[in-house]
Amino acid sequence: MIPARKHRLFARWFSRQVERQIRRNFSALHVRRLEGLTGALSEGPVLAFSNHSSYWDSMLVILIGHRLLTADGYAMMDAANLQQLPFLGRVGGFGVDLESPMDGVRGIRYATALLDRPGRLVWVFPQGKECPRALPIDNFKPGAAIICKNTSRCALIPVAFQYELRGGEKPEAFVAIGKPLSVNGDTEACRLAQEAAIRKELKRIDEHLCLPENGDGFELIFNHRPGKNQAWPVRALSRLTRY
Repeated sequence: MIPARKHRLFARWFSRQVERQIRRNFSALHVRRLEGLTGALSEGPVLAFSNHSSYWDSMLVILIGHRLLTADGYAMMDAANLQQLPFLGRVGGFGVDLESPMDGVRGIRYATALLDRPGRLVWVFPQGKECPRALPIDNFKPGAAIICKNTSRCALIPVAFQYELRGGEKPEAFVAIGKPLSVNGDTEACRLAQEAAIRKELKRIDEHLCLPENGDGFELIFNHRPGKNQAWPVRALSRLTRY
């Protein structure tokens, strides 16, 4: 297992670069129930778990944890990826060898130890690797459930990520944050509840995309409209080619 080597100043600088990158590559960011994470962090540590369909999931984790919440954030990741991108350790990434059961145990112990105070946020991706959004949400690894079994201090909160290209040149990012799950110590039941919770939040995103006028709690964090330099060629061509 590769422990995090978090550096406060580097994390602050790098998270700003991540925010700029997200704003350059997405036309909008929509987040539902961000206040739910804020409230949970004020009361105790939080273990957040998410689906994993894209490189951008990790970037949004950094943006949410360090920029939108200013939490003391950490994230479990594949040790091989952390070795290739060691700077992620400076923003709270810690690596686990997914092929080693013993390393998995060490990673679970490490994550459990981190969840010891309010404001501390640990993020995990129970799918273990990137899976296309079209695939079913199932076969979650039990790590997050075991972490919760080992500690009663943390809130277990689902966070769903989705990306949609609709009407513009760049996609929009959607983040749906659910309510904390009840944990009763049954690892398998907790694992299945996590899968159901992520499916529920992804369904909320789909419903928002189909019926955005329902006002279902998605907050627009940013929205980029084409600037004047981008818009004038379209207007000029429209005039030159009008019927």
